[in-house]
Amino acid sequence: MSAPGKTPRRTNKLSFGSSPVPARTPKPSTIYEVARLAGVSHQTVSRYLKRNGGLKPQTVAKVEDAMARLDYTPNLAARALRSKQSYRILIVTPEDVRFPASRVLRSAVSTADEAGYVTEVVQIGTEASKASDRLLSLVSTERLAGIFSLIPLGPVEEQITSKHSDIPLVVAANYDEKMRARGFLADATPAAEMIEHLASLGHRSFYHVGGPELWTSAANRRKTYDATIARLGLHSAGSVVGDWSMLSGYRAGLEIPLDDGPITAVFAANDHMAIGVIRALHERGKRVPEDVSVFGWDNLEEGEYFIPSLSTVSMDLEAAGRNSMRELISRVRNEPSSPHGYEFTPMRLIFRESTAKAPTPASD
Repeated sequence: MSAPGKTPRRTNKLSFGSSPVPARTPKPSTIYEVARLAGVSHQTVSRYLKRNGGLKPQTVAKVEDAMARLDYTPNLAARALRSKQSYRILIVTPEDVRFPASRVLRSAVSTADEAGYVTEVVQIGTEASKASDRLLSLVSTERLAGIFSLIPLGPVEEQITSKHSDIPLVVAANYDEKMRARGFLADATPAAEMIEHLASLGHRSFYHVGGPELWTSAANRRKTYDATIARLGLHSAGSVVGDWSMLSGYRAGLEIPLDDGPITAVFAANDHMAIGVIRALHERGKRVPEDVSVFGWDNLEEGEYFIPSLSTVSMDLEAAGRNSMRELISRVRNEPSSPHGYEFTPMRLIFRESTAKAPTPASD
């Protein structure tokens, strides 16, 4: 009983015996409440959520403001049931997601999220048969809108497209940031420019440490390397295939035939392998760049602080992820590819301490 003259204080809890019962959690807002607050029809809100386009900017602003004020979150499961469409995208990554791939991944996930899709990341190992079985099992048992892969899928790609032709598949590794696909050398043009630059500094004998053969980017860089060496009348002392890791670059550096001729420049298909090469050359008594120049690809942050700092190629990895995911979403929605064009920052060469003039041949 309350004291005289005082109003009893209300509580939002009910008590039964000694156990307090919390008040009910408010129901989540609905599409109809969003429409009412925005002053539009629920069909308009639905169009916004489906990203069908055609809405005026001021209408989009009203809907987004209402959603923010109501803390509205689309129920993707309910949308899927109503539309009989899936809003889940499977993203395939390697087990070891290195820094360049992580930048592509973050950009792709963000792009899918903005478009109203839920992403599920699955990591696939390097053992081909097990990787293929696992991926095929996932695709067969899950209801997917599309598949986005950061890695080449080899034969399993054809199996997926033949058995599940209704599920669009985009392999980001098959494209450059302009979304130009297999067979194009555009994404490897900087390799030619780097070799031309080193040739102007007196380098005549080169060696190439390439990436895995299944990767289109690695194949393109190897083709550009070979074509540029031939075009300029230079000498290639050979090439070896690595796996993008520092260890594979280190092992390659130990095998470079330095005693067979004056190799003065090494082109590694990525920065990690280039760093491994430099370590191996150091152990073999070769100075970089005084004896051998080394350049890589990707513009990793650690390359800038390595000793010597690494000459490299900077590419817009975020654009690669964003554009590849936009390509997939266009296919999911049966829309023309890139209705608004692809945005990207052009690749560029970055010259640092690991490249310099060719050493002057010792006189007899």
